[in-house]
Amino acid sequence: MPVKDTFGFNTANFEWEERRNDDLEKFYPKSELPYGFMTHMLNGGIPNHGFTHWYKMFNSRQLLVHTQLLCAITEIGNHSWETREFVLGAFQQYLRNQTLFTIWDKDYDKLVPMFSNNNFHPKSTMVENCVFAKLGRGNWKSSSDGILEGAEWAKEPWELISNQYLEVNTNISEGLSGKSEKAYCGDVLLNHADLSCGSSTNLEHISGNSLDLVITDPPFGGLLHYAELSDYFYVWLRLALKDKYPNIFTGEYTPKTLEAVSNRARQPEDADGYYKRLLTECWREALRVLKPGGLLAFTFHHSEDAPWVAVLESLFDAGFYLEATYPIRSDETKGEGQFGSRLIEYDIIHVCRKRLEETQRVSWARMRRNVLEDVRQIQGMLENHLQAGLTNADLQVIRRGKALEYFSKHYGKVYKSEEETMSVKEALAAINQLLDEEQNETQDAPPPLAEPITRQLLRLYFHKNKLERAEIQKFLRGTGLAPNDFEERGWVKEVQKVVHLFSPLEIAKDWYGKHKKKLTSDYDQAMVLIGACFKESGINAADTLRNENFKPHPSLGSLLRWHIQHGVSENIRHAATVADSIYKTWEKQNPEEVKQLSLFAEE
Repeated sequence: MPVKDTFGFNTANFEWEERRNDDLEKFYPKSELPYGFMTHMLNGGIPNHGFTHWYKMFNSRQLLVHTQLLCAITEIGNHSWETREFVLGAFQQYLRNQTLFTIWDKDYDKLVPMFSNNNFHPKSTMVENCVFAKLGRGNWKSSSDGILEGAEWAKEPWELISNQYLEVNTNISEGLSGKSEKAYCGDVLLNHADLSCGSSTNLEHISGNSLDLVITDPPFGGLLHYAELSDYFYVWLRLALKDKYPNIFTGEYTPKTLEAVSNRARQPEDADGYYKRLLTECWREALRVLKPGGLLAFTFHHSEDAPWVAVLESLFDAGFYLEATYPIRSDETKGEGQFGSRLIEYDIIHVCRKRLEETQRVSWARMRRNVLEDVRQIQGMLENHLQAGLTNADLQVIRRGKALEYFSKHYGKVYKSEEETMSVKEALAAINQLLDEEQNETQDAPPPLAEPITRQLLRLYFHKNKLERAEIQKFLRGTGLAPNDFEERGWVKEVQKVVHLFSPLEIAKDWYGKHKKKLTSDYDQAMVLIGACFKESGINAADTLRNENFKPHPSLGSLLRWHIQHGVSENIRHAATVADSIYKTWEKQNPEEVKQLSLFAEE
């Protein structure tokens, strides 16, 4: 009887499946076909999709055509093996265009290969093209045209130059059409290259300090599970290539143990940590093989800050610093949610060097001033770029890149207080705030010496004590922070999608009786002192300042004064006034400690 699968529609029964297997064995033995592939996908890391049988990826007609094509490519005629491998490139394209994941997009009015998600999810709008038709997308002709174009390009390489650039920078303007023109660069394509297949965590076949340039493209967190998706092609190509390349195609599926992605199915306890550790090892190997003056370059999509932070942190941990960053227009610009894709406006090219000297200690206060000075110096250049067509988003990437260059050269030694260093995430948040305030001058900005997350909270809740969660998410987009960052610190609580700011009194009572050595955050310190100065608190604010384990933050005084003016209620403003008076008394009684704080702040 027919079997109903997890998506709710009827599929063929097992008797039909066995008959079709017999047909396919005319071309390849049953043991060689990609049976069990979907069972592997279920066990190997793509959750909640319930695939259990290979035939859900292709219908019977597609399976028959694919096996015939593969047989013809690998066995028919007297062609060289190099030619057969060349044609396998067309076969690979044909596979992604003739599957149950291929859809008809009504807006484009054409067939669209469906691989923008990191899962295998058959669609209700599935469509297939004729095998050898000359019209339309996804047929054998359109799939093989690309390899012929590649062969022509190899003979006479060219690059694309935007027509906008040609109009602005050359005398060429007449006869231009479309967005770009081909420029034949005359570069000679080398006929040899050393290729290897393995993990970038181990490049033992390359000697140390031997390369001038490393170019790579790191995976984007958990957005795409490349090895899982590669299995779709691997199980077919393995049939043709396993005897020629036994060391590469021995396994039934692609190796996944050392894949540098955040995959919660394979690493349920700490997928993000595993991703970062493996990425760091890849960077360290790149550091080892590079010459002292060599360059590392990679591009990264700018759509979410969290994976970008992980990439930068692992990069700096490995011993690199940023030499420069360049924004480029992305080839992935799509509408939000289209085909399941994410909106990506631009990419960033990162150019890095090996850190050859000991990192120097610097305070965030000093770095902040240096960043501001440099950003202001290049303002004229940026305005010219804006007039030439570069967008504000791109210009902001340039500004942020300049700031990150500073930070990367002092990574691990950028201090936000006397003892606490600044993380990449905190630096990114601080830089975003700095640039935002520089571009959009605001009155009564939070104290510059305050920690980045503190400044963001005060900007967000300026004269307010509650906000809709959606409003917070919109405000924080692109800052490197999220509402959860505030919740984890015990500064806010969410009730029915409204995020309420805890009052200073609530925070002071929560800290009462706890070890003051842990009271290091400038915002917590300010709230504890202000909360203690509420009449009903029952807490002595001066006791906190006198505690030998308490180390005042350099921004504590300025935060108390800020709340005198901008506390959300009269009670908070009055308590802040009392707390400021107590703090000033402590300053008079402890001149040496005050001197240390001021030296750090003004370094």
